[in-house]
Amino acid sequence: MHEPSAETNTVLQTLLNHRSIREYRPDPIPDDVLHRILEAGVRAPTAGGLQHYSLMVIDDTARLRSLNADAAPLAVMALVDTYRLGRWFQRHGVSLMRDELVSLFIGFTDALLALQNVCIAAEGLGLGTCYQGTVLSADTRSLLGTPEYVAPAGLLLLGYPAEAPGSSPRLPLEAVVHRNSYQVPSDEEIDQWYAERYPDWETGRDPEVRERLAAVGIENWAQWIALGQFTRESLEIESMGLLDNLRSAGFRLPAPWRGGEP
Repeated sequence: MHEPSAETNTVLQTLLNHRSIREYRPDPIPDDVLHRILEAGVRAPTAGGLQHYSLMVIDDTARLRSLNADAAPLAVMALVDTYRLGRWFQRHGVSLMRDELVSLFIGFTDALLALQNVCIAAEGLGLGTCYQGTVLSADTRSLLGTPEYVAPAGLLLLGYPAEAPGSSPRLPLEAVVHRNSYQVPSDEEIDQWYAERYPDWETGRDPEVRERLAAVGIENWAQWIALGQFTRESLEIESMGLLDNLRSAGFRLPAPWRGGEP
């Protein structure tokens, strides 16, 4: 039997050619194409074969706008979902611990595996995709009518690309791959890895932009990411939104998280 090489394996090439697309044509995704993509999504690995998740297709413009996802004609939200499974168990005289923290994390894993399958399938069929990072704090109960034991895990934009960006750089394999035990890197290795990931600050930034950033204490990429993108205030807002979602969905969080402070 002929084994396809790495160079001709279409799945591998789809993975290696991944791009995040942020500009889309308004063309709708045909129903048959979407159906095949969703079929691929539900073939993802799942704990116990129980699929502790749901996939929410969103093509309503107002809902997409509420999720900051209206750049694309359609989005798929992956939801932790222990509600459906619990209902099935109840109907047959048994109970399921749907509210335990471990059930929540199993559901997150299941949901994101399914969503990544959706991503790969969509890109393999010529669509563009982009993960939306702020979905964990989205109020899906109000926006999407989700019941108890259901919470957002991820959101993927889908559509036909209106741009053709290059691939984003990644850290070298030695920075993220360990074998058998964690290899604690030296300061020099840390600096080298991130220097490969990000362009030189002095030459990779417009001088006027660098001057404006320096005026607020930002003089390198690490400071730009930590102070300009992931501020403590923004992370606290997202964290509290996430906790509110999990509490309102009925998941039983550890004691320190049950009140107003994580």
